[in-house]
Amino acid sequence: MKIYTKTGDAGETSLFGGGRVKKNHPRVAAYGEIDELNSFIGVLAADIVQKKALKHVKEYTQIMHLLHKLQNNLFDLGAELATGDDKFLAKLPRRVGETDISTLEQAIDDMQAHLTPLKNFILPGGGSAAAHAHLCRSVARRAERAMIESKAASGLLITYINRLSDYFFVLARYLNFLEEIQEPEWQK
Repeated sequence: MKIYTKTGDAGETSLFGGGRVKKNHPRVAAYGEIDELNSFIGVLAADIVQKKALKHVKEYTQIMHLLHKLQNNLFDLGAELATGDDKFLAKLPRRVGETDISTLEQAIDDMQAHLTPLKNFILPGGGSAAAHAHLCRSVARRAERAMIESKAASGLLITYINRLSDYFFVLARYLNFLEEIQEPEWQK
């Protein structure tokens, strides 16, 4: 199978279930942002893989397991955004659900149990993995805005992506904690 189809050469793409839209259509922009977020999660995971051998193997392994699940969830979310016909939604193999949101909330709570309460705003950064987690957070926020703009995302998907950005914020703090790196604070 060839990777190029030439069907998009005129600036249009097909939606699952039928219909063609311009590649700059808000729906396409939304699932494009989800795709970009998924790529940044891959960069974060590659950074963490290098740290797993050092110490905190259990913690890094748990993080990697969840990141892999999140990447799969984002493919599911992107597929839902790319579905142009409601009857085809039922044909999707998986869809993001309430349990996925609960999984994120539990992970946030578990990590926060190790962190000191925030007293100041923190700047994105610290260690490289934490910086990558902050990048994932900001791309998740941009994806959330694009999803809202597209009017193609259900309330559940908006909640999921909102919680996902919260997860990446806490993950960044937790990664700095594991690496014993001081979080950079905003100087007022």
